[in-house]
Amino acid sequence: MSGKNRVNAAALARFVIQIIFFIFLPALFSSAFNGIKYIVNQISGGEMIGWTPFVEILAVLLFFTFLFGRFFCGYACAFGSLGDWLFSLSAFAQKKTIGKVLKFPEKAIRILSYAKYLVLAFVVIFCFAGVYAKAAVLDPWEVFGIFRSGYFNIEGRIPMTIVFVLILCGMLLIERFFCMFLCPMGAVFALLPMLPFTTFNRKKEDCIKGCSICEKACPANISLGEDARSTSECFQCGKCAAKCPKGNIRLGIRKLAGTEIRLAIVKAAALFAVCYFRPFGDF
Repeated sequence: MSGKNRVNAAALARFVIQIIFFIFLPALFSSAFNGIKYIVNQISGGEMIGWTPFVEILAVLLFFTFLFGRFFCGYACAFGSLGDWLFSLSAFAQKKTIGKVLKFPEKAIRILSYAKYLVLAFVVIFCFAGVYAKAAVLDPWEVFGIFRSGYFNIEGRIPMTIVFVLILCGMLLIERFFCMFLCPMGAVFALLPMLPFTTFNRKKEDCIKGCSICEKACPANISLGEDARSTSECFQCGKCAAKCPKGNIRLGIRKLAGTEIRLAIVKAAALFAVCYFRPFGDF
C-alpha cells in the first residue's frame, strides 16, 4: 500500500470507529467522569465505595488505557471525536480561504496542556468540599448530551451552554483543544503508567534527514526525538505511523507500517464488546 493510500485508509478506519462509538456508546466519557466524582464523594463522606455502573465503566476504561495507552481518547470518546470533526472542517475552510491552517506556538500549547490537571484538581476539591453541585452549572457535558439527543431546549442551562460554545470555538481553532487543555478524564488517563509496548517511538538513524512529518501530524504536539517514546499525552491516533514515509514508527519494538489499521480495529472491537454487550453488568 502506498503512503498516500495508507494515510487515507487509516483516516477512514479511524473515522468509522469514531462514528460507531459516537452513535452507540456516546456516554462512555461522562459515565467514567461520574465514576470519578462518585468515588471522591464517597471518600469525602467516609462512605463505602460500591461497585456501581459508573465505577464499573471507569474501571474498564482505566484498565484498557493501562494495557493499550489512550486509545479510548483517540478513537472512542464522543467528545474527542466531535473535536476532530470540527477541526477538520475548520482546517478545510482555512485552507480554502487563507491557504493554510493557523498554527499556535508549541511552547504555549505545552504549557497550557497542564491546565487539565488543574481542572481535575478543582473537580476533586469541589467534590470533597461538597460544593460540586454548585459548580455543575458550568458542566458542558450535559449540554453535549442534550444536543446529541436532538433536544435543543437549553432553558435553565445558559451558563453551561456558554461554556460548551466556547469549547466548540476552541475545537475549531486548535486540534484536540478540549482533550489537551481541559479534559479531567484525560488528566486521569495521563497519570496512569505507560507500558513499554503501548508507546510510539522511532529510530532517528532510520529517518529521512530533516523529516519531521510525524511531529507535524501529531495533534498532541509530541516530539519523537532520537529513540524517543511518545508520552502519556499521546492519544494513540496513529497519525504519525500512517504518515511516516518510511514506515519508521514503532509501537513498542514492532514496526507499525501496514499493521496500524488492523491493530486499531482489534482494540476498538474489544473495547466496544466489553462496553456495549456489558459482560460485567449493566452500564
